Amino acid sequence: MALLIRNASYVVRDAWRVERDADVLIAEDRIAAVGHMGLTDAADLYVLDGGGRAVIPGLINAHTHLYQNFLKGLRDDIALVEWCNVTLYPLAYAIHRQRWVEHDETCGYHWAILSGLEMLRGGVTCCVDMNMNMDAVLRGWQEVGIRGIAAVALADQWLPAPLREFNALVRADALRFVQTWHNAHPRLSIVLAPSTPFICSRDLLLWARDRAAEVGLGLQIHLAETRYEVAQVLRETGLTPVAYAHSLGLLGPRTTAVHCVHVTVAEIDLLAETGTTVVHCPKSNLKLGSGIAPLPLMLSRGVKVALAADGAASNDTLDMFDEMRFAALLHKGINEDPAAITARQVFQMATQAGAEAFGIAAGTLDPGKLADLAIVRLDRPHLVPLHDIINTLVYCARASDVETTIVGGEIVMQDGMIRTVDEAAAGIAARSFGARLYEQGLALWQEVSSR
Repeated sequence: MALLIRNASYVVRDAWRVERDADVLIAEDRIAAVGHMGLTDAADLYVLDGGGRAVIPGLINAHTHLYQNFLKGLRDDIALVEWCNVTLYPLAYAIHRQRWVEHDETCGYHWAILSGLEMLRGGVTCCVDMNMNMDAVLRGWQEVGIRGIAAVALADQWLPAPLREFNALVRADALRFVQTWHNAHPRLSIVLAPSTPFICSRDLLLWARDRAAEVGLGLQIHLAETRYEVAQVLRETGLTPVAYAHSLGLLGPRTTAVHCVHVTVAEIDLLAETGTTVVHCPKSNLKLGSGIAPLPLMLSRGVKVALAADGAASNDTLDMFDEMRFAALLHKGINEDPAAITARQVFQMATQAGAEAFGIAAGTLDPGKLADLAIVRLDRPHLVPLHDIINTLVYCARASDVETTIVGGEIVMQDGMIRTVDEAAAGIAARSFGARLYEQGLALWQEVSSR
């Protein structure tokens, strides 16, 4: 059955193209037509009312760590390295033990459903999750209906000894995961994700590069997030993180470099020349005190930039409307220039740039593109009056204004109601499981760390 969104007040085809009082026709998983079609109700046509609403490309969260949904609202007073030690590693150890010792992936299923619900409610149709390589996560994504890109996390050094127990399993498990899920489902895809240069040996970085090339996968890597990282990589390799990654052939059009906070002009030009996409995570960078990426300079020198929330423990939400607004305001303020970045640039980062970085036929509302989109109600008091739709979406809109979310032509939320899973039951189960897992992680970590 075809789907018609009729007479939408605004159809935002991309950040610079907007149509008024237009229709969007969806056939199967693709956009079939956009414009003034004058179609009428028919037995084979399901109609949604677009009056008083904006139809927008689905937002793309280009980097996150979804297991951190169990860690929201924790520590806001320590920098990245210490934050990992006291916040992330206890939970990570409990998750690893549960998977490798108890052979139980229930935790991954719960955080996939929980985070998927939050994102779909906020118009996010696709996320990139750098995470433990759990089949249960992708099964959860299938159930909730979100488009998911699993960034297979790789690391083999620097981590605390209890976590290094699992290093021997990294490569074999990554290959198994790729073989199982690559091209296995139309809404799921895989990239390899060597975490960051100082957590991966040179050999592992080269292994990731070569395996990605062999299979035709992209790469995602944290680069130049903190001054600590820059100093560490410089001391070990004689090069800064971006230069080191380039020397190993890791940069390129299929690579997304997350953060890039502490980069020089020469490194920015290197990112532009190689076609690498930078993934900007402004709220996470500020909460952890990592710094502020030179976003306007990157854009002015031709770097492609996508937007992301990062993990929920360092943000503490997966709200991409909030991320857009924050990105725009932050760089205007820090540069003391209201023209430093525009709402249109930020909107493009949250939609089209993310889609292009990962080779997804989405991010704009054009015939032939995947029907990944959101319908935003415009009658809320904080959206009235409406002068410029893009400015309104970036500066005024909230995740809660999303009424309907469509992924691959499937309505996964309609009129604020999730249609794919029992949201209330999923929330109760995840809340209970996450609390127990966190407490278990703290106890286990105290035990193994004191040995």
